[in-house]
Amino acid sequence: MNSLTPIIIRGLTVSKGIVIAKCQRYEHGQNDYQKKFIKKNEVQKEIKKFNKSLEITLSEINAIKNTLTPSLKNNVGIFLDTHIHLINDKSFLSNIRNNIEEKFYATDWAIDDEFQSIKSSFSEMKDNYIKQRIDDINHVVKLLIKNVKQTKKSKNNILTNIKNMILITDDLSPADVLIAYQSKCCGLVSEFGGRSSHSSILSRSLEIPSIVGLKNALNIIKDQDLIILDGNNGIVIVNPDKSCVDYYNQIKKEDKNRKTLLSRVMEKKCVTTDQQRIEIMANLELPQEMKIIKGKNLDGIGLFRTEYLYTDRSDIPTEAEQVADYKKIVRGLKGKPVIFRTLDVGSDKEIPENIQTGSIARNPALGLRGIRYSLNNQEVFLNQVKAILRAGYYGDVKIMLPMITTLSEIQKAKDLIEIAKSKLRKRKILFSDNVEVGIMIEVPASAVLSSRLAEFVDFLSIGTNDLVQYTLAIDRVDDEVNYLYDPFNSAVLTLIKNVIESGERHGVDVSLCGEMAGDKQFTRLLLGMGLKSFSMHPSAIPEVKKVIVESNKKNLSKLATQIIKCVDNKEKQKLIEKINSESIKH
Repeated sequence: MNSLTPIIIRGLTVSKGIVIAKCQRYEHGQNDYQKKFIKKNEVQKEIKKFNKSLEITLSEINAIKNTLTPSLKNNVGIFLDTHIHLINDKSFLSNIRNNIEEKFYATDWAIDDEFQSIKSSFSEMKDNYIKQRIDDINHVVKLLIKNVKQTKKSKNNILTNIKNMILITDDLSPADVLIAYQSKCCGLVSEFGGRSSHSSILSRSLEIPSIVGLKNALNIIKDQDLIILDGNNGIVIVNPDKSCVDYYNQIKKEDKNRKTLLSRVMEKKCVTTDQQRIEIMANLELPQEMKIIKGKNLDGIGLFRTEYLYTDRSDIPTEAEQVADYKKIVRGLKGKPVIFRTLDVGSDKEIPENIQTGSIARNPALGLRGIRYSLNNQEVFLNQVKAILRAGYYGDVKIMLPMITTLSEIQKAKDLIEIAKSKLRKRKILFSDNVEVGIMIEVPASAVLSSRLAEFVDFLSIGTNDLVQYTLAIDRVDDEVNYLYDPFNSAVLTLIKNVIESGERHGVDVSLCGEMAGDKQFTRLLLGMGLKSFSMHPSAIPEVKKVIVESNKKNLSKLATQIIKCVDNKEKQKLIEKINSESIKH
C-alpha cells in the first residue's frame, strides 16, 4: 500500500475524532516584510496604502461572515467579530499611523512594529488565556501585511480543494476554521495554537477533529500524503502502512459500534443497579453547543458559562442583549433547569478589556475574580442578574455565584439580586420571582465551611478544577508544576466528601461540575462518596452514564472511604483499580 516509512508526530488534541484521509498543506507564512524607511514625501502614499489594506482585510473577513448560514452567523460569527473589532480599534490604528507619519516606517514594517509591541506586553502577563489572545492579533496582522500590496479583495486559497481532506497549516485563524467547515474539510492540523485559542474553541464547537502544536508539520508532511489524524490521543501518523490503516479502521468501527451502544444508554433513565436516581446535566459555554445536547436524555444544564457575551467587544452587553440569548437557551431546554453562572473572570479566564477595572493582577488566580469582580462592579452584576431573572419567566432558571469564599459575599450578592427584582418590578417587566440561588465551591475555605454556607443557599456546585489547584497550591496551566495536579489527592477528596455531606445534612442539592464529573475513572468513586448529580461537557455524558447505570451505589461506599483515607499512592492506585473493576459492577 505504501512504501514510505510511517512518521509519527505528537501534538495537543483540541477536538476528538479519528480521520484517515489525504492532506492539503496551507501556509500563512510569517509576517513577511522589510524594515524600510520612507521619505517624508512618501508618507501620504503609505497612509493611503495602509487604509487600502484595512479596507481589503475588513472586506475579506465580512465576506467570510456573509457566507455563513444564519445559525453559524449568530452563534460562531463572534469569532470573526474579534478580528473586526481589532481592525477598528482606535489605539491600534493610531499607533500604526504614528509609525508611518513620525517614524517614517514603511507600511508593513509599521504594522509589524505595533504587533511586536503588543506581543511584548502580552508575554509579560502570567495569565495563559490572555497570552493566547495574541493569536487573534497575529492573524489580523498577517492579513494586513498580505493586503498592503493588494489592490482588490483576494480570495483565500484555503477555500479550494479541501473537501474530505485534512488541512495541514502553520496556524489556524477562526476564519480558516469556518472556511474549512463550509468546505467539508474532515480534519485540522496546526503547527501552533493552544486549547483555549478561539480557533480551538471553534473547532470543538463545530466538531472538526483537530490537533495543534505539531511542530515542523509543514516540513514533514507533503501535499496528498495519506495521514491518520488520531484526535483521541493527539497523534498524526504520516504515510501509515496497511497494518496501521487497518488498525485504525478497526478502531473507527469499534468507536461507531460503541457510540451506537452508548446512544441506547442515553435512552435509559439514569438509575444505578440498586435503583438510585442520579442526575446527569451538561456544561455549556456557547449557545451553539445547544445542538450537541439536542435529543439527549438530560436533566438540564448544570453550568452555563456566561463569559462569551462579554468577550471580543468594546462595550458591555446590555440587559436586552443578554435576555435575548438567555431566553433562547431556556426555551431550548423546554422546562428543564438551566443554571446560569454569573460572570466569572480572572485566573485562566480572560478579563475582557471592556470590563477591566485597573491594572492586570500579578497573580490573577488570587485577584479580583468571580464574585469578587461582581461585587466590585455592581452595575455589571445587576444588569446580568436582571437578564437571568427575565429569562426565568420562560422556564426553570437558577443563579450560581462563582468563587464564593465567605458568607458575607453570599449575603451581599443576594441583596443585589433583590435590588434587581425591585428594579424590574418598577419597570413592570415580567420575570421569575422564585429563582433559586446557589454557589460554586471552588476554594478550600468554602469547602470547609460548606455546612454553614448551605444554610443560606438553595444548592451547592463543586468546581473541582479550581478546588484542586487551590488545595494543592499549583497552577494547572503551568507546565512546570501541573504534574502535581492530582484530583485523587486525599485532601481534595476529603473536601469534596465534606461538601456532599453538608448538602445532605441541610437538605440542599449538591452537584459536581468540574472535569472530574466527566472523567469516568472518578464516576464510581464519586457515587461511593454520595454524589447524586453530575454536570459535564456533553461529549463525556454517554460514557459516564454507562458507568452509572452499571454500578451499585451502595456497594461503592466502603471502597470510596478507603480511597479517601489512603495516602500511599501505590495502595491508592490499587483501590482505584478495584473500584473501577468489572468484578464489582453489580
